Amino acid sequence: MRAMKLPAPLRVPLARSRIAYAALAASHGATLALLCALPLPAAIRIGAGSTVAAAFLLSTARVAGSARVVALAVGLDRRIGVARAGGDTLQGEILDASYVGRWLTTIVWRPDGSRRARAVVVLADALPADTLRRLRVVLRYSRSGEGGSSDVDAA
Repeated sequence: MRAMKLPAPLRVPLARSRIAYAALAASHGATLALLCALPLPAAIRIGAGSTVAAAFLLSTARVAGSARVVALAVGLDRRIGVARAGGDTLQGEILDASYVGRWLTTIVWRPDGSRRARAVVVLADALPADTLRRLRVVLRYSRSGEGGSSDVDAA
């Protein structure tokens, strides 16, 4: 019996998301406000506030810096290629923990040769509506490792 050849992977360029920036600023700002309102010694407030500020900077780097995901290539065989702004491209497998929703899609994936999973968050304002719809369809109807194979170079 011959294996079915799968179509070419869906290539998706991702734009920067204003929703992601707003969510980061709101969540970290609210955490800082809560720290200021708590009756804690000044040293603990300063230490915790510094930690929150560092977490904000790291999170912002993932949304706007060289670690930002700029393109995806998603195949029906659950393979993914992830291109980052720094120029590197990683290949891997999409895991079942991924979530596909109307406004938010999280792609949980494991790079080839890695034991640790990673996640790509795709918000509705990062893609044109039709491209987002096609990405959601591919993710919902893909199957793990069955059938043919696809080349998923995201670059």
